[in-house]
Amino acid sequence: MAVEKGIRLGTMTLTDLKKSGGLEAALRGFAWFYLGPEFCENLLDASVCDEAAWLQGRGKKVCLLTPMLSEKGAGRLDSVFKKLLRLAKSGALDPAGLEITVNDFGAFELARRNRLPFRLNAGRLLRENVFDDTGKAVTVHNGLALKFFRGLGVSRYELSTIGTPPDVNFARGGLFGFDRRTFRLTLYYPYLNLTSTRTCLVGMRDAPPEGAARGVSCARECRVGSFELAHPAIKEKLLVRGNTVFLEFPEKFYAAEKDLLRMNVDRLVYAPFL
Repeated sequence: MAVEKGIRLGTMTLTDLKKSGGLEAALRGFAWFYLGPEFCENLLDASVCDEAAWLQGRGKKVCLLTPMLSEKGAGRLDSVFKKLLRLAKSGALDPAGLEITVNDFGAFELARRNRLPFRLNAGRLLRENVFDDTGKAVTVHNGLALKFFRGLGVSRYELSTIGTPPDVNFARGGLFGFDRRTFRLTLYYPYLNLTSTRTCLVGMRDAPPEGAARGVSCARECRVGSFELAHPAIKEKLLVRGNTVFLEFPEKFYAAEKDLLRMNVDRLVYAPFL
């Protein structure tokens, strides 16, 4: 079984990618395109639905990334879901070629209410509900977590590279109450998302815990670029894009595809734009 290859554009539009001269190379090199804001609801935009339809017209499969949500983001995501559904019903989108990655349990409920015909994935912000990847291993906590997500229709989970081929407990799933054949992994590289905040470190004022996110304005300054972060107590170089801090692992982290398949990874996603 070959490992599928994808590219994560995040909030970069296809128009921007074309202006940079990288669109045709991406179309030649990748079978999957990952679109949309993975970490911030303020970047949700229904125009991503038309991009998905255009990419499918070029023979590509598409995964729409969705972020953690407040009441404001839930309203925006509901509009995106409704537009996707209209495009699917009109034949402009093929449900078999579109997946939606969810990073908030509210998004699962929105998908259910809209009766979306698309496959749902559990995103990187939900990974700790099932997996422990804080050290040199990637392990499943227990089979109950996998069973819970299967009840939501999820069999694919998204993780980030941790820089080296990790140890896994998948072959010993019987001891932990799970079967490795019931799930597959998508692995992003070369950045590991360490933490995300409710509001942007650069472009937004802080929202107090009792405050409503609906009233916090955003000028989308994060789309301009990322920032390096240094601290005397941290030896690694950290990168900040919007509301999320990343750690870079630039070296290749596997020798052959069989190493990935041993980890249940059957899809790699290159994320050059954080």
